[in-house]
Amino acid sequence: MPPSHQQLLFAAEILFLDIASDASSNILVRHFSSTEEVVLQHAPALCPHPHTSRVIGMNAVRSYFDLLATHWLRSETKLHSRRVVEGTSKVTVTASVKWTWRLSGRSWREDFLCTLEYDDNLKVVQMIIETNSPQGTCVMRAIDADPLASGELPMSPARRIRLRIIY
Repeated sequence: MPPSHQQLLFAAEILFLDIASDASSNILVRHFSSTEEVVLQHAPALCPHPHTSRVIGMNAVRSYFDLLATHWLRSETKLHSRRVVEGTSKVTVTASVKWTWRLSGRSWREDFLCTLEYDDNLKVVQMIIETNSPQGTCVMRAIDADPLASGELPMSPARRIRLRIIY
């Protein structure tokens, strides 16, 4: 029997609570199906080739969450709306998150639409994230500004070495 609307909405809410709490990738992948091949895609909504930002399989999904945790701090994650797509096991979520580069401390806000497709066990089989905030706000396209271009002094070699060890 397919999941009910309330079960689907609850599953989406719990996933986003774990994301907002900066849960580890080990916790986050527990929301994904282990019986079907999982797909995760994260790209700007107007990207002409969004499939280039698609990862397939549980190891790739884990790597996606590890990549985010390695380079950025996530804060102010807000779930704005969630609704079930009628006649499907899909939930659409509008949300936003504040990303901060771990190295430079620069931050920005990403607004996005996330479409989650669930299996009968309420596990995610597909997670499609479409950034709909201004160009350059998709975390998967993020580029940390060059400190030299902004007039900042370059890091000393000793500082660079410490950063490499930490990160």
